[in-house]
Amino acid sequence: MNILILGATGRTGMIFARIATENNHQVTAIVRDKNRGKLPKVNYIDGSPTDGQLLEDSLKGIDAVVVSLNINRTSDNPFAKVISPLTLISDSVKVLIHAMEKNNVKRIITISASGVGDSWKNMPLIARLLIRNSNIMRAYEDHDRQEQLVRKSGLDWTIARPVMLSNKEADSYKATLGKPSGGNISRTGVAKFALDSLESGKHIMEVVTLFS
Repeated sequence: MNILILGATGRTGMIFARIATENNHQVTAIVRDKNRGKLPKVNYIDGSPTDGQLLEDSLKGIDAVVVSLNINRTSDNPFAKVISPLTLISDSVKVLIHAMEKNNVKRIITISASGVGDSWKNMPLIARLLIRNSNIMRAYEDHDRQEQLVRKSGLDWTIARPVMLSNKEADSYKATLGKPSGGNISRTGVAKFALDSLESGKHIMEVVTLFS
């Protein structure tokens, strides 16, 4: 399978790109700094994920797209300064959907977050208070915008909403269409879900909560 990924230099996106190539898939990644591309089997393309012409050109011959973009801060501190445009994810997805339609590429998986949109009510009160009163909320707001765009598209979409992410190496995961019963999941588990979903064709037109 030929896969295009946006966000391949992020922690989850990089893991996805690695395990996809290890499973003999061809991976192309649009990155804003090609020098950050560290995986030898990935075809890195220097550019912006909001560049419509670049996306159209890059989608030729592609079978599926994975979006692992986020609103970045200067550190993992919830109150750290935001350094990405506040609409980076949704702006990229809006242009991407148009480019996919022009190239007749149907399959897309986007990595969002548990608590976005209608899953907000499922989060513990303390987590909601932290998110609402910190800069994490900027990412949640844009994930909500991108989810709405994807759901309204005519694409074969899957929206993955992982709970709190960890850097453990275990690739186990559980997937549900409702409230999670676990409080964390490894980034490797999220990446494994995305690849499994692409390979199996499961979870099309579904919003899936991921936990372990």
